[in-house]
Amino acid sequence: MFLHKKLAITLLSMLILTGCLMKNETEKDNMVSVQDYTGQGYELPNGEENDKIAEAHLKEIDKATKAFFLDKYKTKVKVHNIVGNKDGATIFVESIGEPHFYTYAIVPINGDEKVITKGIWTQEGQVEGSIMSGIYAMIYDEQLKDLDNYLGKFVSEHPVIGVRDEAVQNTFSTGFTTPYYYITVLDDAYDEFYESYIQNPKTTKEEWKIKAQSLKIDPRGYRVTIHLFMKGKKQKPDQKILDVIVSDLENMTTLSPGYYSVYLNDNYILKDSADGTKDNTIQRANPDYIIKQ
Repeated sequence: MFLHKKLAITLLSMLILTGCLMKNETEKDNMVSVQDYTGQGYELPNGEENDKIAEAHLKEIDKATKAFFLDKYKTKVKVHNIVGNKDGATIFVESIGEPHFYTYAIVPINGDEKVITKGIWTQEGQVEGSIMSGIYAMIYDEQLKDLDNYLGKFVSEHPVIGVRDEAVQNTFSTGFTTPYYYITVLDDAYDEFYESYIQNPKTTKEEWKIKAQSLKIDPRGYRVTIHLFMKGKKQKPDQKILDVIVSDLENMTTLSPGYYSVYLNDNYILKDSADGTKDNTIQRANPDYIIKQ
């Protein structure tokens, strides 16, 4: 009786250990150094078959997507990546010129493996929010230039790095985005700016700045999310480095209005989701944002 019980416990332990090893190995296989990641291995749930179908129709999807964005959003785009999803394919695009942003659209694929290019659609608010993010970047271009200069200097002096441009192009849909941060606009006042853009997509940066003068700015309506990675493959997120960047940002007086978050990750990024946040990520974020008026 005791022997059987002991054997059962041993087998259970082996199963648990094997499961953990398989899980860890799977996670390990799914990770790549951020310096090497360009979007390879990125996937969406249940999209394997449609990924192959989309691959075979790249040219027509590319052409239809460009026409769709020009017609509906008055914006020229370039297509960077097409990834199969459960019901079709997700198309990652970048706007040409300003407002500059990254977003996506979806093309349906029916059960007969037919790509329905006339049915291209976007999720509610996705592209609109991306455009507003780009307009925000036009209005606060000088302030964001200061942030860009600071982050560029910071990564040159510390063992940290951002994501590659190719990763942004192929996997991100976060509006105005750089290798170090992206901007999200939540302020309803920018809805009017979106409508104004659709009416006149050639509105200049100077004209946007004049329009913005009438706004009552609430920093809660704007989020600037900064993601950095440790440069060395064996380096864990360093609290001292995070403390430095947080202190610097708190003391900067030229930043654009918004709630700022800072995430410091290790060197690895998940290939299938382009996500760098893990259990060991350290951060200064919600609810303790860095607030700039």
